[in-house]
Amino acid sequence: MSPHPIVLHLGDPTRYNPQTYAAFSSAFTVVRPSATERQRPQFAQALRERRWGDFAAIFRPFWSTGGEMGRWDAELIALLPGSCRVFASAGAGFDWVDTEALGERGIIYCNGGLAASEAVADFAVAMVISTFRHLPWATSAAVI
Repeated sequence: MSPHPIVLHLGDPTRYNPQTYAAFSSAFTVVRPSATERQRPQFAQALRERRWGDFAAIFRPFWSTGGEMGRWDAELIALLPGSCRVFASAGAGFDWVDTEALGERGIIYCNGGLAASEAVADFAVAMVISTFRHLPWATSAAVI
């Protein structure tokens, strides 16, 4: 039995902030299933078997990986151990997860909805200015 709470890390290893992840890993026992284990049939079976123990949280640091099991619906959520209390995922949306089913199980869903808000707003303003100043046309019409 681990002296630290277990966190199920879904997806690729972290590529940024290695010191932060090292501190995180020293405070929690981090278990990272392989890409094959994250395919829905294998993932569901592993949850049924409690292969990763009674983990306290799910951590998905990247949007591009960690979703191999497909939509987190009531069927998949029902297989989570009773010890799971937090699902933290990168990305702004939550249409791929049944947040009501998580809530019924007492699991808090956290996403990165505001992480890129300022950058997205800046880009949107730049695109509006670009459109009104005809910059795309000017760029394509320029002769080098």
